[in-house]
Amino acid sequence: MAEFIIMPKLGFNMETGDLIKWHKGEGDTVEKGEVVFEIQTDKTTMEIEATSNGVMLKILVQEGETVPVTLPIAVMGAMGENIDALVAEARGQLGGGAAKEAEQPASGHLEVIEPAVAAAVVSAALKLSPRARKYANEQDIDLTGVAIDGTGFEGGITKKDLEQQVENGKITPLAKKMAKAAQIDVALVSGSGIGGKIVKEDIVAAIKIEQVVTKGSVGDIEVLRTIDYSGMRKIIGDRLSQSKFTAPHLYFTASVDVTELTKFRAVINKAQSQKISYNDFVIAAVSQALQKYPEINCALHGNKIIQYKDVNIGMAVALEKGLIVPVVKKTQHMKVTAIAAATQALAEKARAGKLLPQDYQGGTFTISNLGMFGIENFTAIINPPEAAILSVSGMKKVPVVISKGEEDEIVVRTIMKMTVSVDHRVIDGMNATKFLNEVKALLEKPLTILI
Repeated sequence: MAEFIIMPKLGFNMETGDLIKWHKGEGDTVEKGEVVFEIQTDKTTMEIEATSNGVMLKILVQEGETVPVTLPIAVMGAMGENIDALVAEARGQLGGGAAKEAEQPASGHLEVIEPAVAAAVVSAALKLSPRARKYANEQDIDLTGVAIDGTGFEGGITKKDLEQQVENGKITPLAKKMAKAAQIDVALVSGSGIGGKIVKEDIVAAIKIEQVVTKGSVGDIEVLRTIDYSGMRKIIGDRLSQSKFTAPHLYFTASVDVTELTKFRAVINKAQSQKISYNDFVIAAVSQALQKYPEINCALHGNKIIQYKDVNIGMAVALEKGLIVPVVKKTQHMKVTAIAAATQALAEKARAGKLLPQDYQGGTFTISNLGMFGIENFTAIINPPEAAILSVSGMKKVPVVISKGEEDEIVVRTIMKMTVSVDHRVIDGMNATKFLNEVKALLEKPLTILI
């Protein structure tokens, strides 16, 4: 019996997914366990496997489309099976938005009013993709009585179609011709004409800017390439911008003498096969400090401050497309060797793009370590919904003044800087300094981490 393949919900906060690649086409045989498609979530790219055998009868959503979770994206069943009813149902969900939640009036039109944009009225006769519907609401576009030739699935209207419609109405023919000749993206041009219409003067100004950027008219600058601000990079930017402007960040920095830690680590790694990195020691020290100061191991949810018993530490891993934070769970029960094994496995999965949702969800505190890149000091942005993050910089040998009785002596020590960023709404500065000093004390006497 034919059934829908839906956009999976892979996390509690996941609302939509970007379908980035189909591994099966219409008419292809699908076996249980085979990869059928790939999606981009707010964390990573995931391969989605088939849960049953069948034939790919109909693809409803094309690559590059964004779809709300649980909505149908394809139909799978037996070869030759009649799927007209399922396709019609999918059209209602994908093209009609709220069509399945409200009865269609006798006139054949359906008004979908978004709370934030009450003026955006869309005819049910228009088969809008989810992304197109969102764009129409955001731009306050009235599509009542508008005829648009859609280029999407079975004539469905895509966001690109709506952008073209807007463009056609907001640029003069001469300006449009000039923009096309100069290869200027009019979506990036601000109109100075009546009603914000783009006129020839706007295109002339844009051409001058383009010449500066791409043709080297200033200082003979040549452009290597341009990169779309989208996908994982945009997701990271949006999330961290929200964090930075929502949570008032407060920063505290400490210099840690890790001279003894370097010696201690060398002895341990020589004695066993499971190698322990400096970051593993930092995670172990942070885990102990968070157990002592649980007010740092917290999050703000609505009007409630939640302090966690479990210590789930995220470790920022740099990927080619951006940053991802796999999480080591329940570190309060783990020895440093177990932490080392877990971090190594997670880092390998992250770089191979094989992380599962449970691998990067549920963090209570994050560590961002750039020490391996020689960074001497930096401050990290809190990873929401957590309330704190620790940035760890590189180790450097420096002259240090130490006191021996009444005498001062200059010695060479290995120093590492750490900065804790906290959400000042829920974490007091005094508690943050106590936590940071506890981490510092543990790392300066590494044997205490194992006790």
